[in-house]
Amino acid sequence: MAQEQMNPQTNSQTNPLISVVVPVYKVERYLDDCLRSIVAQTYRNLEIIVVDDGSPDGCPAICDAWEKKDPRIRVIHKPNGGLSSARNAGLDVIQGDVVGFVDSDDEIEPDMYEHMIKTMHDADADVVMCGTRTMNEDGTLAEYDASNEMSARDFTAQEAVEGFLYHRDGMTGGIWCRIYDARFFRKDGMGLRFPDGLNSEDYYMVSRIYPAMRKLAYRPNPFYRYRQRENSISHAKINKHSFDKITIADLCTKYLYQQGYSDRHALGYFVMQGYYDVLYSIVGLDPDPAQVKRCVDGLRNSARTVYTDPTVPFSRKIRLWAFAHFPKLYWRLSSARG
Repeated sequence: MAQEQMNPQTNSQTNPLISVVVPVYKVERYLDDCLRSIVAQTYRNLEIIVVDDGSPDGCPAICDAWEKKDPRIRVIHKPNGGLSSARNAGLDVIQGDVVGFVDSDDEIEPDMYEHMIKTMHDADADVVMCGTRTMNEDGTLAEYDASNEMSARDFTAQEAVEGFLYHRDGMTGGIWCRIYDARFFRKDGMGLRFPDGLNSEDYYMVSRIYPAMRKLAYRPNPFYRYRQRENSISHAKINKHSFDKITIADLCTKYLYQQGYSDRHALGYFVMQGYYDVLYSIVGLDPDPAQVKRCVDGLRNSARTVYTDPTVPFSRKIRLWAFAHFPKLYWRLSSARG
């Protein structure tokens, strides 16, 4: 492999250094493919920060081997602290003008960063988002991915916040199919960090970025390959993180309100969706009755604002009411329909 060095001194407008943060934990089956896809990028000016989050398998050795192969790779070994902690450790040492994130069981197309940097420059955007393709656990691609149906579009801060709160326009998508101006994360900028100890951490982060950005440029090209794994965080059984979306929804809406966003319908919808998602995810897993009651009470209370929202279709309100009052039956019927 050709030896090449990252170059933070190149023109930050036409050839900015991209800091790519890769958190690693128990992914030895996929890690080589992930890092290979990053190293092979046609856009060469990369700083690849690989954070071994105390992985108990062969990942630490794989990380070290890649660091020896490519001088653009920097490995950080740390005690296990979770996904947010690992990403934050990477953000603490970034040197780039632009920041991207790749989860270590995923892969990216060879020209992803080349296209996204060009879009960032041409659109004068401080956030760029691409389309995604879903991979099965064995690496085969899903035949169809509805996430790429939206046409290319630029979003203002206000439009992105509204899309985020109403869970539309891809604004609640993962942080990994995007690149960001590094000022959001640098200590001499906003210094943003992920919330330690909570899942749904991407919601928390974008709720801080959207109000502060100038523009988000979305292009539907499916450059990012997201792997669906049965034992991943998103497929876990009921555990201490099963209710994190409720906590995150509260943190996000309180922050946006403090920043001057006052649309009570939009804020209320996001809170409602947090309770809805948690209840739907646990109701078929033999939850404790107290857990169900907590979610049902929260869903019914937050739904009141949604019922008065003229932008929410009546059919959506009917389904919401049905789930809030008959969650088990609704879940069974919905699951049976697939």
